[in-house]
Amino acid sequence: MEKNKKIFITIFVIVIIAIIGCVLYFTVFIAPEGGLTPFSNEFMEGEFVGTVNVINESNKWAVPYKDPVHHIEYNMSTSKNSSFLVDLYKYQGMKGPEIRKYNGQEWNIYSAQGMTGNASSNSSNSSNIVNVFMCVADKDNQSYVIYVVFNGNSDVNASGSVYSEGFTKYIEPLLKSITLKHNNDAPKLNEILGIDETSFNQQATLLNQAINGNKTAIAALSGG
Repeated sequence: MEKNKKIFITIFVIVIIAIIGCVLYFTVFIAPEGGLTPFSNEFMEGEFVGTVNVINESNKWAVPYKDPVHHIEYNMSTSKNSSFLVDLYKYQGMKGPEIRKYNGQEWNIYSAQGMTGNASSNSSNSSNIVNVFMCVADKDNQSYVIYVVFNGNSDVNASGSVYSEGFTKYIEPLLKSITLKHNNDAPKLNEILGIDETSFNQQATLLNQAINGNKTAIAALSGG
């Protein structure tokens, strides 16, 4: 069980890093402020609203982007199946889905509002609040996931809601612009996370048990 806890923590850390993005790598393309930034990667293409830079393309299946003006971070990824990530974040408290359809493609929208690591020192400070959205589409046995993080110093009102400015003015236009690209060689989720399939399946089983109220599994996932 101790080994399971360590593996789960490793997966969680990897996913969080993927959401936040590798901000040390910076600036490949910059669009005029207030305009549109076109993008194209191996698995989708479309347009961001505003000034958005691709940060790091070393992993073609998980690509981070950043809007340095409005302090918004995006991470786009694809895999054979995203159900583990969806279950993980719902277990962690992410709300949803809100189901929206754009250009004939159905998207499941999840949202959450949380605090940064130093929030305990000043929980009333709005700069500690982070709003996160996860947009998931499934097509032809391939999952497409877009994480959007509005950092605490963002001037955009996101408030963890699909009715907020963050969603209606930034995320929704992005989703409306997207064309999905099918990839026969899209990786399995465990490959993106960098763990072997056996360990991944063990964690998926543990998570499923926790969701169904297994106290031993819940304690393992919470580090208890």
